[in-house]
Amino acid sequence: MSAAPLEVPDVARRIAGRLARRYRGVVGPETVQAVVDDSYRLLARGARITRFLPSLTAHFAADRLAAIVRAEAAEHDGVPSVLFVCVENSGRSQLAAAVLRALAGDEVVVMSAGSDPAGRIIPAVAEVLDEIGVPVVDEYPKPLTDDLVRGADYVITMGCGDACPVLPGRHYEDWEVADPAASGREGLRAIRDEIVERVEALVAGIREPAVGARG
Repeated sequence: MSAAPLEVPDVARRIAGRLARRYRGVVGPETVQAVVDDSYRLLARGARITRFLPSLTAHFAADRLAAIVRAEAAEHDGVPSVLFVCVENSGRSQLAAAVLRALAGDEVVVMSAGSDPAGRIIPAVAEVLDEIGVPVVDEYPKPLTDDLVRGADYVITMGCGDACPVLPGRHYEDWEVADPAASGREGLRAIRDEIVERVEALVAGIREPAVGARG
């Protein structure tokens, strides 16, 4: 017997109402509500994420709607988007996303996700980023969805195998980077420094559009 669908609280309607006003004339209110409801269920699944679930739902749904708009836009706005994917979205992908935001600022839209997201970011990740002056701001583990992939120009995977769908017109890279969860503090610093080097190369490639990137 299959489990009953997870009930979505009333606050989801308030979240959807705000987002529907933001995307009026761009995304229909029914689609907005569906994305909000699905985002809540994905984050709450398995009780992996329990704190601040309504506000995280609003954040996640907004990211997904922005990705949907980018994917469906008739003309690209010229700002490339990068999606980092690992298994738990609590270590490698968060490191890479934070570093890219620090290096590129508003030049790039940055997203991250996990094929099996954890309940929180590994605390030491924020600590080793702080050592080099890079903040992890307003971030949390979130699940990988097709709309995030469709809204990305560059998809960077790290240890998530075949979980990430391969869509035409995207630039894909797979970075073989060790898992921070299995590393001590010095190992995590080495992972951080490797990711910094890889992100610097990625930024250089974005600034000189790489072959295979969507135009």
